[in-house]
Amino acid sequence: MANKQERVRESTLYRLDRHVGFNARVEPYWYSFERMKASMGFFERWRERRRMKRVCAAIREGLTRRGAEASDWETRSGQCVCNLRVARTGLLAELQELLRQEVPDGVEQWAHVMAQKDRASFLLPVAFEEPFGVGPGSVTSAPRILEELADINRRLRIDEKFALAKAKKMDYIDATEKDISLYESKFGTIEGFWAKFSYVLLRKLADTSRESGLPALFA
Repeated sequence: MANKQERVRESTLYRLDRHVGFNARVEPYWYSFERMKASMGFFERWRERRRMKRVCAAIREGLTRRGAEASDWETRSGQCVCNLRVARTGLLAELQELLRQEVPDGVEQWAHVMAQKDRASFLLPVAFEEPFGVGPGSVTSAPRILEELADINRRLRIDEKFALAKAKKMDYIDATEKDISLYESKFGTIEGFWAKFSYVLLRKLADTSRESGLPALFA
């Protein structure tokens, strides 16, 4: 049982840990499966591969319906190039709520930012106009999210008022509950701190996804 639970925590499409909060990785679609398949039994490996193929096919169908150009995002090889973990849930929801409050007339223009979820979702290095759902998650476009975040920044001037240069440059963040307490003691007086921190994380993921040609998977 313990081995099975460990594999689930390491899986690309499952949450790594029930209590980890925000957890997103930019990596090849099959990266975690390739790492863990040797520890699986034959039927478990077959079921996981089949499930991942179904998810991939559903995403492909959604992209085709939206006229997206062909991309090799799901066949690329390599390693994880970015992993952002923050032991706090609902970060993207806090960003979205901030936008609803501060610029209610603008949220309809930011469809991809507003559609992105931090559970079982995908951010792809592919340009397409409308986000869509696959199962309980969402599929959004890294190029479109970057355009939307740039517009959001013009409206709210987040970069000017909320500089987190270190976070923007880091490819790997593992902010534990202890780190969260330190952040809040240091930055808690900044209005909308966690929403703005979410903006920084989302931009980092979208930038890395676009530059690497790899998907960002929100586990």
